[in-house]
Amino acid sequence: MESVQGLKLRLHSISSTRQITRSMQMIASTKIQKTLRRMQRNAPYVEHFAGIIRDVMRFTRGVRHRYVAPPDAGRSAIIAVSGDRGLCGAYNSNVCREAVTQIRRMNRDVRCVAIGRKMRDHLRRRKYIVERAFDGASESPFYGTARDVSATAVEMYKQGAVDSVFIVYTQYESALSLLPITKRILPLSVPDENDADPRGRQMRFEPGAEEALEYIAPLYLSASVYGAMLNAAACEQSARIMSMDAASRNCADMIERLSLRYNRLRQSGITQELNEIVSGAEALLTTEES
Repeated sequence: MESVQGLKLRLHSISSTRQITRSMQMIASTKIQKTLRRMQRNAPYVEHFAGIIRDVMRFTRGVRHRYVAPPDAGRSAIIAVSGDRGLCGAYNSNVCREAVTQIRRMNRDVRCVAIGRKMRDHLRRRKYIVERAFDGASESPFYGTARDVSATAVEMYKQGAVDSVFIVYTQYESALSLLPITKRILPLSVPDENDADPRGRQMRFEPGAEEALEYIAPLYLSASVYGAMLNAAACEQSARIMSMDAASRNCADMIERLSLRYNRLRQSGITQELNEIVSGAEALLTTEES
């Protein structure tokens, strides 16, 4: 049978837990606002470089470059982005499941670059090759980390170790829409013939179109990886907000139920003590009269 003191300790513990979950929810709310602002600043940068690459491909006929014509390596690389910590609902498990699904779908050797401890541990437990892991950058990513990640993938691509590079991350659509997706970032997409300039114009690059791609493509890839990391960070914080909100509401429900039981048990104890006092007093009066 529960005691008054035991219920009091449980109530104190749950109240402390609710304070923690509320604090984590407020912190996540602040972080997601900062991350969304960084996403808005990065998006035009990515679109600008993508437009330059499209122009190079559109106004230059027959351009041949390793970023366009991949080596026949028979192996792919996947950059997979997850969180470093838990307490964010099904966010980590969903993106890890998406990464494993893509690896199995490729049906060949895949080299992985993991961003986030959850993804690194998930892939290593399943005996996949993790070329490099980046920890501590999931909640507040920086461009320098994204540049190192893309440089690792591009180096494998240049050396001919892989012939395609994909990135798996969670795209932020809204607070209630967190969708794990997979995108190919290498080789670069070649425009269709219908996308060529209708006037047949050509653009001349100095020193050449290949050199332009050699300079622009790494910048575009770094910005793309950075954008994916920002999307993932926003999704992680959004999932944490929802998870901590649910935890706070559960704590409130438990406190309400335990408070009712505590009050009932305390009232029962007071009533019992009063009955014992009254019974003792009546017994004394009976003894004195006799």
